[in-house]
Parts: sequence; C-alpha cells; structure tokens
Amino acid sequence: MADESFFDEPTEASIKKHRIVSKYFGGWANIILPQTLTREGKIMYVDLFCGPGRYKDGTVSTPLLVLDHVINSSKLRSVTQLLFNDENAEFIEALKHEVANVPGVETLRYCPAFRTESIGHDIIPRIERITVPTLFFADPWGYAGVSLDLIEAAIRHWGSDFLFFFNYNRINMNLGCEAMNGPINEFFSTSRAERLRTLVASLRPTQREEAILKEMQSAIKDLGARVGKFTYRSRSGTRTTHHLICVSKHREGMALFKEISAKESTSFEGVVPSLEYDPSANPNQSTLFSGLEPLEEDLLITFAGKVLSPEEIYHDHHTGKPYILRNYRQALLHLEETGAVSIDPPRASRVAGERLPPDARVTFKRTS
Repeated sequence: MADESFFDEPTEASIKKHRIVSKYFGGWANIILPQTLTREGKIMYVDLFCGPGRYKDGTVSTPLLVLDHVINSSKLRSVTQLLFNDENAEFIEALKHEVANVPGVETLRYCPAFRTESIGHDIIPRIERITVPTLFFADPWGYAGVSLDLIEAAIRHWGSDFLFFFNYNRINMNLGCEAMNGPINEFFSTSRAERLRTLVASLRPTQREEAILKEMQSAIKDLGARVGKFTYRSRSGTRTTHHLICVSKHREGMALFKEISAKESTSFEGVVPSLEYDPSANPNQSTLFSGLEPLEEDLLITFAGKVLSPEEIYHDHHTGKPYILRNYRQALLHLEETGAVSIDPPRASRVAGERLPPDARVTFKRTS
C-alpha cells in the first residue's frame, strides 16, 4: 500500500502512466459502446488501487482524469459506472471530496462508488459477478494482490480489459527470496513460480527479465488474451523498473494500447517507437535507417503467398512487436516500390492523397 509521501508530486513516469490509462479508457469505451448500447446498456471502470485522486502539488491522477472524460461525453454520462477502491481509507475520503467538487459530476446517471477493500483472492468471486464490459486498472504498491486468477476473473465478460502495473524490479529481487514465496506464488501460481525460480537462478540480468516476462505473457495468453506492454526504465536507462501491461481478448484493444504507448515513447529507432519511458534516452538522436528493415523482411516471410488488407496484416502480426499501424503502411509501400509485393488498387489508380486505402489488397509473392 502506498504511503502519503508517494502523492506529494508526480514523476514524469507517473504522468505518462495516468495519460496512457485515461486515454485507453476513452478509446476502449468508444470501441465497445455501440455493441454495449444494444446489449447491457452499461459499462464500468474499476480502479483497484485508486489513491487520493490528486497529488499535493495539485496534479490530478487517473481517477479524476477518467471521471472528467466521462462527464464531458454525453454518451458515457448515461452508461458508465465508476468504482474506486483503495485499502487506505484516508485516500478514499480524499478522493470522495475531490469527486464531489468536480463540475458536472451531478450529471452522471450512476454516482461514483467508493470501496476500501483489500485486493486479493477473496475479491475474485465478486469480480466474477460483474456482467457488463469493464475496464480494470490495478496499480498496486509493489505487486501483492494482483494475480493471474484475478486477471482471469476480470476479463471473463466480453469487452472487459485489464491494465496493471507489473513491478518487475521487485519481482526480480524477490524471486529467489524464500520469505517472499507467498506473494510471488499468488501472482504466477505455485507451479509457474517454482518453474521460474529454477529457470532464472543461473541467468544474467537481461536474460532474467526476458524469462520473467515470457512466463507472465505465456500465462496470460493461456487465458485466451493478448498482452501489450509499455516499459519504464531507471534514470540511467540500464535496467527496467516497471511495465504497464495491457490484457485484452480483442485485437482492437491491443492496437489501441500500442498506438497510445507509441506517442508516450521517449525515443524512436528511425520511425519505430521504443514503447518505453527511458529518462536517459536522447529523443533527438538521428539514424540513417528507417527501422523498418526487419519488419519488411519478416512480412515477406510470414505472409508469403497470401493476399490481405493492410489492417489484417497489422492485427495478425504486431502483437509483441514495437511497430504501429503507420509503420506497417510505410513498410508495405516501400515493398511495393521494390516490387516485393503488389497492391490493388495499383499506385497509378489510387485517389490523390490516399496512398494506401483501407480496402487495399496486398499480394505477397510465394517464396521459392
């Protein structure tokens, strides 16, 4: 549980986190709302570790950013239920006060709800009973309380996604500490945690991170979901501290998270975003290469002999990779120039300004 000093003033990393989550909520709501209006008629946003809503320096955090978005959307005001939870009762009282003083909060159909629950396995049955599309956000102080079982319960209903801060640094430090077996077993499940302890014991730091992330991502994929991440690095840029993880069963959700994260990246390799916050990065560093060369080579191999639209190619390929939709369009146009692919309609007959229309068909040559 975070102490009060954490909310004195936000770091740049925290500001990026608040921005990514609040923007994701807005995009997620737009994606699911048309279908929701004909079915449940309601959506939810659940913040499991919400904090007081505002830093002592006056900066607002995620709960108030999401609330502001709902108030300013005529469509969302009538269908959105906000639920804010924090084990710290003082934080909840502070957030209640903040919410009550937000102009327009009285226009909401559903009054924001507040809880002071401890997050753990005991809350899972209650989450399983939620029967409307819900965006969950979990930013624990550490990692206790978040588990694969919790994530599975959260995303079981159609349209429900889960965002959480994965405290890689603490898990990495505690993975070999017997006293911390309980929380780590709870997060991964005992069998996965034991397998991971054995695996990482002899690995170098970079290999440990890859192994831990791979195990976490594999476990989430076993739930039938896709995984995206935005990485936070230390001030020196030499090590990872956290990952903001997005869990979604829908390709649109994963694409949305990727596009938002790209805009928050602190550096680019050519035109390819790092999908990282690295305080040591030089955003003005230039390169002679576009950064798309590996993507172009992989596309030719992956889709050899196939005919697909640019968006089909993107959704089938981008998960787990740094490329955004614009990168795929750039790569396909370059491959067309080199003759490696053909595109219908051909360049000469395309409408001016429409370099690659959404309904274009890209034909990849068969490999010999």
